[in-house]
This record gives sequence, C-alpha cells and structure tokens, in this order.
Amino acid sequence: MSNKLRLLKEVLMRNIKDASRVFIVGHNTPDYDAIGAGLGMAKIAKELGKDAYIIVNDPQQNLDPGVVKVIEESKEEYKFITLEEYKKLADLDSLLIAVDVNKKYLTSVQDDLDKIGTIIIVDHHQETEQTMEATYKYIDSRASSTCEIVAQLLHSLQIKYSKNMANYLYAGIVLDTQSFRKNTTATTHDTAEKLYARGASFEVVSKWRVANFEEDQKLNDLIFGSHIIREIGERETTEIKINNNSIQVFPNILGAPNVSFVINRMKPREIYRKDTLAKAADKIFSKYADVAMVLGYIDEETVGISARSKCDVDVGQLLGKLEKIEPSTFPQKETISRPVCTGGGNKQNAGGSITTSDIFAVEEFFMNKLKEITPVEETIVSQQENEEPIVLVKKEAEVKVLKK
Repeated sequence: MSNKLRLLKEVLMRNIKDASRVFIVGHNTPDYDAIGAGLGMAKIAKELGKDAYIIVNDPQQNLDPGVVKVIEESKEEYKFITLEEYKKLADLDSLLIAVDVNKKYLTSVQDDLDKIGTIIIVDHHQETEQTMEATYKYIDSRASSTCEIVAQLLHSLQIKYSKNMANYLYAGIVLDTQSFRKNTTATTHDTAEKLYARGASFEVVSKWRVANFEEDQKLNDLIFGSHIIREIGERETTEIKINNNSIQVFPNILGAPNVSFVINRMKPREIYRKDTLAKAADKIFSKYADVAMVLGYIDEETVGISARSKCDVDVGQLLGKLEKIEPSTFPQKETISRPVCTGGGNKQNAGGSITTSDIFAVEEFFMNKLKEITPVEETIVSQQENEEPIVLVKKEAEVKVLKK
C-alpha cells in the first residue's frame, strides 16, 4: 500500500468515527464504478460503527438496468436516499464522501455542499480547475477505477465482505477497464484477483451488463444507422447516403488516427441514457476507430459526449477544454436558465455535457479542436553507416527522442 493510500485510510477512519452522519455520493446517473465504490465505502463506514446514506437522485428509468438491480439487491443492507432526504438529514457535523467524481456540477448535491462540515473526495478522474473544494482529496488518475481504490481500502482494513460486495467492486473495475483491455496496472490485476478469491464472478457481472433487446437495438441504430436523401432533378434522381457514424482521418496528429463521430443524424433530438452513449463509444473504440466520440441528447436541452482513445489523442484533455468555454459559445434556447459546458476524464476515457440547441455545433467544435493539435515535425539528426536514424519528434512543445 502506498503512503498516499495509507494516509487516505487514516483520514477516512478518523472522519467517519467523528461524523454525526456519513453521506456518500457519486456522479449523476451512477454507473457500476460509482455505485460499487459507494457501496464499498458504506461497508467501511458500517465496520467503523456508522451507517452511511448513499445519495441517488436519478429517476430509475435513467439508470442502467444492471445498476438498478445492484441498488435493489443492496437495499436490505444499505440505505439509499434522495437529494431531498439528504437536505433534511445533513448538518455541519456530517461527512460527505464523493466517489468516482470530483466536480460538484456532476453531483446531485452541487447546490447543497454548505450543509456539510467535511468533504472527502475519492476518485480516479483527473483534477481540474472545476474540482470541488474538499477537506481531503484522494485522486489517483493511474487507478483503473474508484472500485479498485475502495477494494484496496477494504483489504488494508481487513474488512470481511460478502460475495455480492465482491461482485459490485469487480463490476466497477470491469466497466472502467473495458474487461481489462485498457487502464490496467499490476495493482488492478492484483485487486481483481483478491475480489475473485472472495467470490467475484465474471459471469455474474456479465449478466448484469447484458442489454435488453430494445436497448441493444437503440445502440445499434445509433452506431450503424443511416438514411438516404434523394434529390430529384429534371433528368435524374441523385441519392446521398448519410451515416450516423462519420469516420475521419486527422493526419496532423501523431499516427494519423481515424476519429469516429457518431450522432443520430436522422433524429438528432433523440434522447439517450448516458450509459448508452458510453456503450456506443466502447463498441466503436474496440473495433472501428482509434478515437470514438459519441454525441446525443441526454435530456431535452443537454448534449452528452462520451469519448474513448487508444492513440496519441488525450480525450480527457480534449474534453477538458469545455470547462474553459462559456456555454453561450454554443447555440442556446432563450428559455435556458442555467446552461452547462463541462467535460474531462483521463487520456483514454472521458465524458462531458453541453447545453445547446444544436448538436452539430458540438461535433464541429471537436473537429476543429482536433485539427488544431500541433502538427508533428520530424527531423533526422544523424544517420551514419550501419546505424539506425535518430528522429526528433516535436509535438505540443515537447521533444521526444525516438528510434525509427
């Protein structure tokens, strides 16, 4: 265990014991990592003599069906509350633990943090200027998931936990690593092995993640959907096929990656759950493109973005640019009272949301940002006989020495 994680353990133990009540919150529309980490943290609080309240304020229909199953299965042992219940229970002697999130605008409690005396963040997403003020922050962007961090805490505290808990934590790791295909370290595999030894099962977690027919159809329609526009002239009819999935090559970026932009171009106002956009990005990323960017409305006013990368493009940094932009940059309806423009994540996995009436303006924004990435300049420094050339690759003000 690292010194940083050891300090987190000490901070948690002290503050949980001292708190009048313990509240746990993940990001809005929690996924397996947020809900698994929340349940694991609730288990730690329980072992330290405090019941914890897990705040989930999203309508059930907005959640992944598997996440709903986990919540329903856990209700006998753990307490789930809404935002309104939190407002009634919270006081300045309470502790709030934010898991799998570090930006307040991504939580249901964003306007009610002043009701709490102590805030601790446990997360694996990169810290930015928008990260909420907290008493203590543990943010490890090298960790595969927040479930990995919480599982390490449980093991360090020698807390015994059920087979169900092992599956909840394992599901978070499986989700955020795309079944161990990305974002993994030796610690990730070691943690997964310990969860497996305590009853976690890939088969059980896979069953939670199986989509129903309607959801799967909606996902495939989003990725592979197309429509034909017919232009009727005096002598002939011209047909133009428009695909939802538009793949473009960006030669200015190292490796000239192909980037997939996905929008429901026939029905751009179609509303999707966030996890549907994420699943679409995972599917494209794994088979069809170096970078996947899936855009869709997540409510009547807000476009959600889910991005993945397996090349030199840092999608966390790319979507992080949104936090420095005024929402008015994008077309808005006059009725919008509180527009948002947010984004971030890590190099391989990121998300964001923008209030706008024009989803195609968002697509154009990211296309332009990708074109602005500093072109690669290669200069051969030396090439003597029987010696491989040394190439300097200049990129974004950094110089790396590579052997070609």
